[in-house]
Amino acid sequence: MPLRESPAGWVTVPPEGLALAEQLGHPAFTDIKIYEQNLPQIQSLSRLERRPRYVYFPWASWGSGWNNIFQEQLLNTHLAYLSERAYVFPQYIPRDHPPFPDTLANGTRYMLNIPMNAFVSGPTGGGPLSADGTDDLRLRAVPAEGWAMLCPRAQTVVLNVHDTMRELGIDGSSEGEEMMTRWAKKLREMSAPCVSIEGGSVFDYMFTGSPRVLSIWPSYGAAPTLKYFAWSPLITAALYRNYHLFGAGEPPEYLQPTGVAPYTFTSFRALHTSEPPVKGTLAVHVRRGDYEGHCVSLADWSALYNAWSALGNPTVGTYPARPDFVSATPKEYVWPALPDHFAVPEGKTQREAALAHCWPSPDAIVARARRVREEAPAGQELRRMYISTNGDPAWVRELAALLVADGWEEVKSSLDMELTLEEQAVGQAVDMGVLTAAEAFIGVGFSSLTSNVVQIRLAGGRHPGSIHFW
Repeated sequence: MPLRESPAGWVTVPPEGLALAEQLGHPAFTDIKIYEQNLPQIQSLSRLERRPRYVYFPWASWGSGWNNIFQEQLLNTHLAYLSERAYVFPQYIPRDHPPFPDTLANGTRYMLNIPMNAFVSGPTGGGPLSADGTDDLRLRAVPAEGWAMLCPRAQTVVLNVHDTMRELGIDGSSEGEEMMTRWAKKLREMSAPCVSIEGGSVFDYMFTGSPRVLSIWPSYGAAPTLKYFAWSPLITAALYRNYHLFGAGEPPEYLQPTGVAPYTFTSFRALHTSEPPVKGTLAVHVRRGDYEGHCVSLADWSALYNAWSALGNPTVGTYPARPDFVSATPKEYVWPALPDHFAVPEGKTQREAALAHCWPSPDAIVARARRVREEAPAGQELRRMYISTNGDPAWVRELAALLVADGWEEVKSSLDMELTLEEQAVGQAVDMGVLTAAEAFIGVGFSSLTSNVVQIRLAGGRHPGSIHFW
């Protein structure tokens, strides 16, 4: 079915694009793209008394995997909010590790374009910045497919990242809070309605992989970007159909569709992490595949845990590195206390410890999961396990058998999920929906996927003590 034109005049996929998607067997995400075109902030543009102000980060969707990019997109959403501007959200193009073959018979590559609302529908995907939906529509995010219409190039002020960093007096040693505050002030005080930040990323993967990001947390963790974060209705639909893999009984009401079948994208609600957790479930992230070599590299680099996974480490005390910057973080602020931070046991080198935390053996996984189960607080009875993994099927089956033999009533994994074509394209987010909903979680502290699960769980109200690492 070709995309119809929305009342606002936006058409996201030309007919030839749909034809190529059909030829390759790619999902077209038609309903989701129509949904994005009809967001209330777009439909109300002609009725607004004052024109919204926008900030676009066209370089932010390049160069790394989805979870690295997603970390950046969430921080960019927060920067837009502090700047009193609407965030312009991009599609995701999986240039590396595409979920489906994307090369035509003639050798031409046609990369999949995945809309943001296939992943998330909170503030980063144009959702409300308040609990009751009474927030200012002018500040809600809009899809990048309408950028050229909203902000013609001739009417757009372009800021080069590196030039602006120098202007603001920040560099690769600056604290995250300092960077966020100075960028927000710059953007807020600019009169131009349309600003495009180009030439690089404000918060690139080198920044999110460093402890400098942590100083943003006190304001960021309580602000709308994370407070009202929600997985998209597409993720909700996948979890509803597969609930038997990670939960007992009927799916909770927040996962259930509204109306009658056949269900569509809008039949399901966006999934907020503030909903009650799935009782009795321990969800774990066991990264395999390319991590066999990557873990060795991380150990050789003496890498620390990625971004938000470092919260709770006794060394966390992120105070200004520069004497000319006064931190807005209250000195009495209590950082979230994650119980199992990166640690080097006595008699081990940091390299040995890193490998054990990053690439645990089956026996280590069984022992760690048992310890979490046995040390669970009163009222928490962990009985089921869900494994988010890209491991070899035979290896995962053997691991599941070891876990059942160790006392787990049921063990299921990503490999058991039955997903539609659209859901397969965002399979990592489907898994993350389980990881954020489960009563307890064990992750790979070096992984950006785990780090994103950590920040979403914390901001959604999950207890820090429910988060663990290998």
